[in-house]
Amino acid sequence: MIMKQKIRLLSVFVITLLLVATACQKDDYIEPEKQITSINTKILRIIDNQKGGINIFISVTDQKGNAIKNLTNHNFEFAMVNGDEVIPITPNGAPTLPSLIISALTMDYSGSMYVDSTSVPAMENALISFINAKNALDQVEIIKFSDTVEVTTALTTNTTTLISGVNSTFGPHGATAFYRAVMQGQDDVWALAQNNPTYLPSVIGFTDGVNNLQPYTMDSLLYKSLFWQIPVYTVGYGVQPDTVSLKVIADSTGGAFAWNPSAAGLSTLYQIVNGQLSNSVIIPLPSPISKGRVTYRVTATYACPDGIFRDTDEKYFYY
Repeated sequence: MIMKQKIRLLSVFVITLLLVATACQKDDYIEPEKQITSINTKILRIIDNQKGGINIFISVTDQKGNAIKNLTNHNFEFAMVNGDEVIPITPNGAPTLPSLIISALTMDYSGSMYVDSTSVPAMENALISFINAKNALDQVEIIKFSDTVEVTTALTTNTTTLISGVNSTFGPHGATAFYRAVMQGQDDVWALAQNNPTYLPSVIGFTDGVNNLQPYTMDSLLYKSLFWQIPVYTVGYGVQPDTVSLKVIADSTGGAFAWNPSAAGLSTLYQIVNGQLSNSVIIPLPSPISKGRVTYRVTATYACPDGIFRDTDEKYFYY
């Protein structure tokens, strides 16, 4: 009799334990946060590959701007767009990485950057983080601007020289010749990239304000980027950057726009941009049938544990 009571009590205890454990599992379970919620596809560059076709440079990132790697032709659909006509295209080869990244970095030393003691050091540290993250053979140039524009350090692979250029003094601290600084960068990266269809030239333009020196419009800047196929990445800093113009420049040229209101996270932002450039892919495509302005469309599809994501971008170039 005593043995039966012990068995009965033990059974009740085990059942109670199971119920409590199950309840805890239900109450304590938290839906894991998705790592990827969307993707963004950017056509960075379209260039004659000198082999009877064109090379198209593509960047695919997640919603935070982090590069998605190891993409193949199966991740992409290609088409030429002529008005309402969409002509599918089959790639001529497998994706490869750019053989060289060439980046001109602009630095804003206008008066507004000196309203506090943190803005200039934050900008300089951000650029140093980009330099330290670059591949050994990639070339970088430092351009400082205010009333004037100065190539502080010409294109070089030397990390020590570049960091010295970032840390060098610059003056005066007045107006904002942002457009002129970006155009200087375009000229310099194009001079190195123009004869190699596997090089990826770019300009990363940093400013905390509004361009207020000639040229007063971005027309010449956009023309150069589209004609030479140079993406311009724009970084607005602080509370008063011309976010509308910066976004237009980035969207029109194949770059990306970011606004960082404070010093926090600025270095991380530049590391993300470095990752976007170095992990972009080049895919060879057939050349257009005729000369002139040609629009290409790319749709990327990415499947992962978080779901299946698709995004499309278009860009034109002159063949």
